[in-house]
Amino acid sequence: MTFLPVVERELRVSARRASTRYVRAAAAMLGMVIGFFMLLLSLLPGPSRAGAGENMLAVLSWYALLMTLLAGIFLASDSLSEERREGTLGLLFLTDLKGYDVVLGKFMAVSLNAFYGLLAVFPVLALSLLAGGVSVAEFWRTCLALLNLLFCSVAAGMLVSSFCQSSYRAMTGSIALLLTWLAATRIATALGLYEAGQFSPFEPFLLRSAANYFRLARAYWTSLAISHLMGWIFLAWASWRVRRFVEKRKTSGVWQRVFTRDLLGGSAVRRARLLEVNPVLWLLDDSRRLRWVAWLLSLAAVVVLIYTWCKGGATAFLVSHYVTWPFYFLLKVFVAIQACRFFGEARRTGALELLCCTPLTMRAVVQGQWMLLRRVFLWPLIILLSAHLTCLIIGISKGAGMFGRTAGVAELFAAFFVFIKPLLAISNNLADFFAIGWFGMWLALSMQRPNMAAGLTILCVLILPTITLCVPTLATDAIFIALGWVKLSEDFRLRQAQWVILKPESSPRQG
Repeated sequence: MTFLPVVERELRVSARRASTRYVRAAAAMLGMVIGFFMLLLSLLPGPSRAGAGENMLAVLSWYALLMTLLAGIFLASDSLSEERREGTLGLLFLTDLKGYDVVLGKFMAVSLNAFYGLLAVFPVLALSLLAGGVSVAEFWRTCLALLNLLFCSVAAGMLVSSFCQSSYRAMTGSIALLLTWLAATRIATALGLYEAGQFSPFEPFLLRSAANYFRLARAYWTSLAISHLMGWIFLAWASWRVRRFVEKRKTSGVWQRVFTRDLLGGSAVRRARLLEVNPVLWLLDDSRRLRWVAWLLSLAAVVVLIYTWCKGGATAFLVSHYVTWPFYFLLKVFVAIQACRFFGEARRTGALELLCCTPLTMRAVVQGQWMLLRRVFLWPLIILLSAHLTCLIIGISKGAGMFGRTAGVAELFAAFFVFIKPLLAISNNLADFFAIGWFGMWLALSMQRPNMAAGLTILCVLILPTITLCVPTLATDAIFIALGWVKLSEDFRLRQAQWVILKPESSPRQG
């Protein structure tokens, strides 16, 4: 028998897939666009020219870091759970295959495109060497840290996927595991437990620079080795879990309650009340766990704002956007997952065909999804935006009074743009939520693989507009909102008919 036959098959299939070439080319083009803008900024006179190479490497590496984390969430988290939903995972174990054969095969299948995309960005990262300020060793340490982070991210997604059956709960569990892994080690390191940072794949990325590596060279390699070993432990755990998934127990354990069931119970009674409000809202199930996550993120952002205000004083509003950006981004990720959930599950289970036989209109379907998003995310978002806006108003009032007494017309004109930038950040965040909702619903309805709609929504609405520095984010959000609103205004029966006709298995075979 061939060694690791599933790995060989997945590599052959991926080599013939057109998306493998498209992802590699798109990732290289994305890196070239970012590098082009960074080189333009380095040509401007001022202190930015001295550290052009270092700034370029930092920006490109952070974008690559974000892409590697998203790869584990949106590519690997649904790899094994999809096989469980389709009922094909049990057929593989009727042969001589082992658990590690299946897990490693899926690992190669989902990580190949991400690896090719990351590999295509490395030549663009090398342009920082030509700009100056970056050594060759620092460049290779950055590449090694990114590869290790991609491996650990995909391994964590595979582990969560072995416990879940729903794709959207698998994505949520992957986000929770990665955040717990990275945040817990960083908090422990900040509290003085420096050994805990060695278990984090984020630690080598932070120690890659020449200044940090000169002092903590041993910590870089130790954390790289230990975090890489943690990734292999996750894969081994997933292999053990997949091999025993056939044994369906009637009593659910702790992990199944966390990942696949309602933690507090009582969902049937709660859903019965939602049926009277909207049938789509009843189908989606107003999950209390997701509401808890939204509230925790909102309250954590408020605490960070208060702490920043106490430490920074009147100038805290200038950095308020940067300290709240991770919380806004995570809320947007959960909104994208929830917005794409209904059409993805409805197309998979056949519920969309049943809706075509009812008098429900597309307006009622979309209204039900927006009702769920409001019930889950509205008040946490209002609390976060109110705290952020209050911080800005107090900071602007104090800063305006200070400038009004001592500054001239030119200083006041410059201060206006300094003050208006944080206000634009709030409006951009608010517009992003509407764009994610409309555009994500349309992608989940129109894509051939609806489980990829959430990842593509995050990429198009949040990541790509930030790269095109010359295009305002509000303009791109308006385009996405208009596109989703126009497309979802059409009758979903026509969309369902087109989707069924275009399915590959529905077309007759050529003899």
